[in-house]
Amino acid sequence: MMARTREFDERQALIAAMLVFWEKGYEGTSIQDLEHAMGLNRTSIYNAFGNKRAVFERVLACYQESVMGELLAKLDHAPDIRTGIRRLLEGALDIHFNDQYPGGCLVVLSVLESGQHTTESNEATARLIHELRGVLATRLSRAKKAGELPAHLDTGSTATAIAGMLAGMMVLGKAHFSRAALHRSIHQALRLLD
Repeated sequence: MMARTREFDERQALIAAMLVFWEKGYEGTSIQDLEHAMGLNRTSIYNAFGNKRAVFERVLACYQESVMGELLAKLDHAPDIRTGIRRLLEGALDIHFNDQYPGGCLVVLSVLESGQHTTESNEATARLIHELRGVLATRLSRAKKAGELPAHLDTGSTATAIAGMLAGMMVLGKAHFSRAALHRSIHQALRLLD
């Protein structure tokens, strides 16, 4: 007897769930919300992904691959580190102000609601932020060795500051700071590279 193939696109279902968690937060998202967004009934969700917590953890992986992956590609494909950091931060603003997304950053918003998560979920969201900081530190170190950055630059603390800037812009965006105001702050962030 052949196993039944799933009759839905798993990635599309995860993206739909991602947008719900991103908009409503973990606690504010119900199984009914997920059923509606994913186009699946509760049994299908449990069979394919597990409970709400398991769906959220899969959503974090999807977010890392899609949203964060897109931002890091902007950094990696830039001709130099300053352009890359600018494109990374501008890309974050583009996502925040894109009507297709709920605004802010799913990871940052999840960290802010950490009291609603298990230890495992909190560790997963923290890990994503640490990974972002690590990627930034690696890219900055590489640029420093290539002579693009001053020899005295502390790449570790600069990476932390840029990751903090990105997270802070997402929080300020949710607090209705204008795109123009946030965009101006990118110029200040780039001064960290001098």
